[in-house]
Amino acid sequence: MKRDARLRSLSSDHHRALVMARKMDKESRSNKINPTVLDELEAFCRNELEPHFAREEEILLPALEKHGEHQLVQKTLHEHTQMTGLATRLEQKDALQLFSQLLKQHIRFEEQFLFEVSQKKLSDAELEAIESGNRG
Repeated sequence: MKRDARLRSLSSDHHRALVMARKMDKESRSNKINPTVLDELEAFCRNELEPHFAREEEILLPALEKHGEHQLVQKTLHEHTQMTGLATRLEQKDALQLFSQLLKQHIRFEEQFLFEVSQKKLSDAELEAIESGNRG
């Protein structure tokens, strides 16, 4: 299904996240984690991933909850919590590797399930609130 224009900004965040997931994976396989790359990854988590999660948690997920999508909401929140925890340990290769895997899986989940259900179940007003970043 074609992505609703009102969800495209969330969806477009995923491209950059996939680039960073590949970078995490590569770095986790190196002999020593490059401090410059680590700084870049930490900035990505703080400046891009956290705001993305917040927008979903404050606007998208409550709207889906109202439509009875409890399992999708709980899965999304659980994955956000896992990745937020791993983001505090990026200097550890195992955390970096796991974060990379979880981020890629999470993006697939959101693109294939979460956003598809959102497009089908949410009202125009709810989708517009997501697009504008305002709580409906």
